[in-house]
Amino acid sequence: MVSDHYTNALSNFRNLLTATIEPVERIAALPLDIYLWIQQDYTHSNQLSAENHRLKTENLLLKAQQQQMKKLQLEVERLNKLLGTASQFKSTEVQIASVIAYSQTPFAQYVILNKGSLDGISINQSVIDAKGLIGQITSITPTSCRAQLITDPEIQVPVRIQRTGQRGILNGIGHEQLSLLFIPSSSSIKIGDTLETSGLGEVFPEGRPAATISQIETMSGEPYYKISAEPIADLTRSQKVLILSRKSGVKHD
Repeated sequence: MVSDHYTNALSNFRNLLTATIEPVERIAALPLDIYLWIQQDYTHSNQLSAENHRLKTENLLLKAQQQQMKKLQLEVERLNKLLGTASQFKSTEVQIASVIAYSQTPFAQYVILNKGSLDGISINQSVIDAKGLIGQITSITPTSCRAQLITDPEIQVPVRIQRTGQRGILNGIGHEQLSLLFIPSSSSIKIGDTLETSGLGEVFPEGRPAATISQIETMSGEPYYKISAEPIADLTRSQKVLILSRKSGVKHD
């Protein structure tokens, strides 16, 4: 040992011994290396899975926020249209109402609005949207009311052909369809003509768009046309509407 210390006489022997033992040590350490590799891969896989789950959650939240933004933008657009429509009425008070339910059966076509007698709503008030006439109030509770749609068979609206001024009666026949009554076969009328409220009867305000002519038939031996029309208002799609009432002290001309 002393000789090896000072002369490195056993250096070659130690190198040979190390070279012989190294493969054995590598083989002995192999199970531990494999275990550590598998554990590291498993941990990395769990991290990727957790990150993937987090990203999916964030993506869903962002999509939900985007949908909410679109909904708010549409709501603002609808309100702007309604407010623009409301500004046209000088002798009429208006209230904005929300549609909370609707029915569209062949026998009863109506919407339920979130305004009632506590809000000053009364029977026969007209209801419109940004496009045209929707219907009239037919029943009321303290916090809600029912507006019968103009397509309901029980509703009749005095109208005139906007282009010619010819008067008639618009009658509901269900399924978003209307018929125009009492137009003489000698009258000037064509498909696409706009029908607006005439104001007769003082139920519906004058000059509100109500429907467009969709079909005209001449009946043999009959003095009147058989005329079909379609409503202009979004009867089943409007979410916000205006309830109209004549201002106190204002007389109808």
